[in-house]
Amino acid sequence: MPGRPAAFLDRDGTLIDDMGFVSSRSDVSLLPTVADALRTFAGAGYACVVVTNQSGVARGYFDEAAVHAINAEIVARLDADDVKVDAFYYCPHYAAGCDCRKPEAGMIRRAAREHALDIARSAVIGDRGSDIELGQRLGIPGVLVAGPIPYTGPEPDFRAQTLLEAAQWIVRRGT
Repeated sequence: MPGRPAAFLDRDGTLIDDMGFVSSRSDVSLLPTVADALRTFAGAGYACVVVTNQSGVARGYFDEAAVHAINAEIVARLDADDVKVDAFYYCPHYAAGCDCRKPEAGMIRRAAREHALDIARSAVIGDRGSDIELGQRLGIPGVLVAGPIPYTGPEPDFRAQTLLEAAQWIVRRGT
């Protein structure tokens, strides 16, 4: 039996405001439409899995406990809206050659194994070129969510103004 499709979501700039290296729970600010987007995915049977590069750990800006605390704050805020993220994966590395640092597919392959996800029916959503390139490497849609930083990277399959617009496009498309 094939696994569920997933929305593989970047964290900073896609779910929460990208404030550089987010290192405190007080810095967490959910972006508009996040709760509605996650509801859209859940209603269509998609798992919602966060895959995020957190090189601030390797750079010494914050530790892994800070990453977990920020993820916990996101969960708490989403709980208030009665929505959830199925799993969080992060790459704490900064060195080239790491198989989990986006655009490498290590985090997604691990999530697929651990949660019985069907990568081929999934999509990657983010605000950076590494997110879109990750989708391309896996042969799945890469959807760009507009962010404050000018986009440089490969052409995405779809450009969305909000995460909700991205979710609606992915669900309509039936990846």
